[in-house]
Amino acid sequence: MNDIGFELNVRLKNNQDRQIEINNKFEYLPKGHINILYRNNKGYYYLTYREGKKVNNDYLGPAGKADLNDVMGKLKTRDSLVKELNELKKEEITLKKLIKKAK
Repeated sequence: MNDIGFELNVRLKNNQDRQIEINNKFEYLPKGHINILYRNNKGYYYLTYREGKKVNNDYLGPAGKADLNDVMGKLKTRDSLVKELNELKKEEITLKKLIKKAK
């Protein structure tokens, strides 16, 4: 295999390693989004996410509570990782095509 093929294989391996790393981080980050549900004219924060066909609502606290920044930060981190993972998957497909052509 030529130098270009070797370099493409190295990039592919790095790409796949990063995808594994991101997927491992997902275990520690919440998924879904934050909703405010109102009952008796009072608002309550819930983390809403889907597991299979079931939609779950986990109670976070009353509206106006300031300590939701941690959960919101984790959700933003997850969103950025999802975007990065999608880009890595696209790059992986391109690299595999280029490797096939280089052979």
